[in-house]
Amino acid sequence: MQRKFLRLSITRLAFISIFNWGCTKIDNTTLGADLIPAVDNVSTFADTLFVDGAREQITDTTRLSRLETHILGSINNDPVFGKTKADIFLELKPSFFPFYFGNSKDTINPLVNASTHFDSAFLCLSYLGFYGDSTKPQHFKVYQLDENTTNFVDTAAHLLSFQPNRPFLGNLIGETTVFQPNLKNYTFLKTSKKDSVTGQLRIKLSNSFLTSLVSRDSAKDKPNNLFYRDSLFKIKYKGFAVVADGGNDANGLFYISLSNASTRLEVHYVATNTKLDTAFSSFPLSTGSFASITPSANANLLVRDTSASQFPNAQDPTALYIQSAPGSAISLSIPALSSLSNRIIHRAELFLEQVPGSPGNEVLSAPAYLYLDLVDTGTTKKYKPLYYDLSPNEFYNPDNTTSFFPTSGIDHSYYGGYIRTITDALGTRSYYTFNLTRYVQNLVTRRGTNYKFRVFAPYNLSYYGLNRSYSNSLAFGRVKIAGGNNPNKYRLRMRIVWSRI
Repeated sequence: MQRKFLRLSITRLAFISIFNWGCTKIDNTTLGADLIPAVDNVSTFADTLFVDGAREQITDTTRLSRLETHILGSINNDPVFGKTKADIFLELKPSFFPFYFGNSKDTINPLVNASTHFDSAFLCLSYLGFYGDSTKPQHFKVYQLDENTTNFVDTAAHLLSFQPNRPFLGNLIGETTVFQPNLKNYTFLKTSKKDSVTGQLRIKLSNSFLTSLVSRDSAKDKPNNLFYRDSLFKIKYKGFAVVADGGNDANGLFYISLSNASTRLEVHYVATNTKLDTAFSSFPLSTGSFASITPSANANLLVRDTSASQFPNAQDPTALYIQSAPGSAISLSIPALSSLSNRIIHRAELFLEQVPGSPGNEVLSAPAYLYLDLVDTGTTKKYKPLYYDLSPNEFYNPDNTTSFFPTSGIDHSYYGGYIRTITDALGTRSYYTFNLTRYVQNLVTRRGTNYKFRVFAPYNLSYYGLNRSYSNSLAFGRVKIAGGNNPNKYRLRMRIVWSRI
């Protein structure tokens, strides 16, 4: 199961709303428009409240299991948000022990049959999708991890800042250049002419690595018997590092499934039993489903470098910056909510619009989803879910450590947060809305705390030490949002439609 990535395509089919700026005339909205009474300025009114925005510090705690999508690649040409580099570490091993190549009683020995031999080895990665500029090729290198690596064994997940603790860059065993559009083409396997693959990154490994691997024995009493059992194999073969080395032109990320059968170490050979045959054996990533085989280690190292970018060094003072996790967040405050008199709130909606014309927008799109929660600045600063509006048909309590979130998740059709587009004289750009109607109604009626909001593009959500999946893919998207002090009509704002009691 590859969560998150395929969900992105759904958000691209979102509705389009066109906004007309004004203080007493509400904009058209695709969210619940049929429930909002007409604004006549006699019994029903509409106001625009200004919103203050600032950068919010964020600590990313994302972990990736073996079943989740990993990323690989380099973004080197984003003047607004800077560079991103993503490397993958993975352990591939046989799915059974004692292990042997081919079928039972196959012969792969040129001393016995001169026509048989081991031909080649490939590290293969299952490709799911891409973010960025697909017209630029990327270069990848494969290194064999040092056999003395101690922190990369049987791990279910790692923080994104993780990498093995032993040097590996001196042990290069393969490299290739990948052009993303070519991944849709079929590749016919050299030593298995009946087989072909598509959607797979293939990196040929060195002959020296192949020779060393196939020299291992599966007999119990042999001195080189690493193929006898899992515990012996992983003493020597700790795994591989797939390192993005794309050069200055690289500007995108590849999304990779480690648990898919297409991710594997392929060893190609010519064997004979009753007849001469060409084939290959596969070493997959173990998810713990193979008998007597421990789960494989995996990790995804993702590094952001904003040192030469607009964010955070030369920020536009009228804009705010959101980069998908692991990335950046913003905080918003609406002081005017504290002074609103008690009234009937028909609609309270927060609008965030992309600044038009930002460099890189043409290839580095905005996140599929943004998320808004509350900043509780009590004795200890913490974050908690928005009251009432995440799912209007389900009870949850953000202050309860167990039922703080709707069991069935967020109702995005009501709450919003998903990407949409608007086209006007300034061109086409992305925007987001959040429906805060029930939250604002409770605030003006009960005079509760007027919290600050946090807005970001998370991969998962963390409250009270518990994580919940969210709808974004890792590192997919970044957006420059117009701030509340932006002089243009697309500035950050809240629109409220209300009536007197």
